[in-house]
Amino acid sequence: MADTNGVQINFSEETSARINKLADVVVDDVSKLYTLGDELGRGRFSVVKCATHLKEKAKYAVKVVENKSLTDEENLEALETEIGILRQLDHPHIVSLKEVVVTKEDTFIVMELLSGGELFNRIVDKGPFPESEAAQLFAQILLSMDYLHSRNIVHRDVKPENILYVSEGASQIKLIDFGYAGVWAADKPLTGLCGTPDYVAPEVLTWYDDDENGTPYGKGSDTWSLGVLLYVILSGCSPFAADEEDAILTLVAQAKYEFHDAEWSAISSEAKDLISRLLVIDPQKRLSMEQLLEHAWLKDAVAASRALIAGAKKGGGKQQPASIPQGSPPAKPPPPATRTADGEATRAAAPATGEINPMVQTVGGSKKGLQGCCTIL
Repeated sequence: MADTNGVQINFSEETSARINKLADVVVDDVSKLYTLGDELGRGRFSVVKCATHLKEKAKYAVKVVENKSLTDEENLEALETEIGILRQLDHPHIVSLKEVVVTKEDTFIVMELLSGGELFNRIVDKGPFPESEAAQLFAQILLSMDYLHSRNIVHRDVKPENILYVSEGASQIKLIDFGYAGVWAADKPLTGLCGTPDYVAPEVLTWYDDDENGTPYGKGSDTWSLGVLLYVILSGCSPFAADEEDAILTLVAQAKYEFHDAEWSAISSEAKDLISRLLVIDPQKRLSMEQLLEHAWLKDAVAASRALIAGAKKGGGKQQPASIPQGSPPAKPPPPATRTADGEATRAAAPATGEINPMVQTVGGSKKGLQGCCTIL
């Protein structure tokens, strides 16, 4: 129950009550609990900052949402859904929520701080992952998604920027950013356009041109995104790349992609089979999560990841992330590639070390869909 301490938020009585209901504690000044530090990312109505808990001296990542943005019903409902989902989650490969603090001006979503950087930056720094390493990574991601889907939660924005390493040099990852997540039910499937162009599923794109009569969708939208993600991890390229967003969305809608020899000639047929069975236009014909976890390319890695989780639970402690083997520092590889219309691979400039990617790209920009949430880096 929220500790209001007599603080009043100057909105309608109903809106004020709903905002206060989100809180674990309401104070007049967040500095009574936390010292806010460096900015980690920024969205339209929110900013993510590093923060230090005054009593614990521990550091956290805090998403600060402007309460004035919550006078919009859609924004308030989205925040209620996000916080409601975060409160349900307890998994070693999903970011954990500490608490929600409300002041008159802002709502603070306090989460664990993950300091190892984005999977996106790891791909940029090291290039495509070897298959054995990719399987170990992908198994962790799948177990987090399986956990969500078992609770009928659909993430709706699975991509490398939303997968963080727990610490520098570690191999353990956690899934973040539930700003687009939704709760699916057989009698109430998900609707609306949200996500990121390269990773969004075809059925979600049906809402792009018709935001009233698109195709309702569910967990299969995440498995499509997982197929795109695995393609990127193994090749360093996006399967759907073009100069303009509309051209990207056309490729996605048609599931038009190739395994180009330059990146894929040395990659196993099993890995390609897995991707091919995920990047299917009809969600009913995609691999289910159960089939995905049992796929020949992944089965052993999934078993190993489950054993690590079980061992950590049995030991009463947290899963210990293994370090990536270190040798002589290799020459820095090029960043992930995109492809031109004629199929030639081109490379984007690598971001500077420590650069912050402040916004999540949204489908249709300001024209369509929800606004992007902050990315915690």
